[in-house]
Amino acid sequence: MVDIDYSGFEQKLGYVFKEKGLLKTAFTHTTYVFEKGGEHWQSNQRLEFIGDAVLDVVVGEMIYDQKPKCDEGFLSKTRSAAVCERSFAEIARELDMGSYLLLGKGEAQSGGADKDSNLADCFESVIAAVYFDGGFDAARDVIYKNLSDTVNKAVNGEIFMDYKSKLLEISQNKGHRHMISFVIVDERGPAHCKEFDCEVYADDVFLAKATGHSKKDAEQKCAKEAIAVYNSTFVNM
Repeated sequence: MVDIDYSGFEQKLGYVFKEKGLLKTAFTHTTYVFEKGGEHWQSNQRLEFIGDAVLDVVVGEMIYDQKPKCDEGFLSKTRSAAVCERSFAEIARELDMGSYLLLGKGEAQSGGADKDSNLADCFESVIAAVYFDGGFDAARDVIYKNLSDTVNKAVNGEIFMDYKSKLLEISQNKGHRHMISFVIVDERGPAHCKEFDCEVYADDVFLAKATGHSKKDAEQKCAKEAIAVYNSTFVNM
């Protein structure tokens, strides 16, 4: 793998790594590893798994402290708004993370350095790298530094990224009682770069279809499209 100077990124992030190899792994996409003849575990996906868990805990703590009288439902929905692909991708862009991503040639040529999914996965991986390099307190400090504005917006209701929950809520609170169902109708591509097609229905009425890089991503995009269709089909009747 190539040698990269991460000092500018570390300054923006607010953390200087002792073990630079962790940071390099956090920026390594599966397409780059496979193109170089490496193994899956050498990419950032294992770090992403840990970063997701650390972010859930710390962002949950941030919301818990800000809203001491709110119930579990509010806490969960607010965290979903803050801890999501789009939020992480926006932060990654502010940190210029795309310029550090190691991508396979095909992924790079298709705009992979600016894809929400790649940037969000990389951000989660970087948080895990901080956790392994400096411990939980270091990761917590980095999350507070970089996500405080996002969390504040979520708490104040200024962002709502969990379109799936929003659709389910609308279907139960607008004088209608529809069973909302999401169906993955197709998936394709290699394991490291799959695409999933999702359809959503209200009872047996088709609402929308969308494609994502994970089942969760596809469902969220599908729900976003379906909200307007649901409102025009049922709510305005």
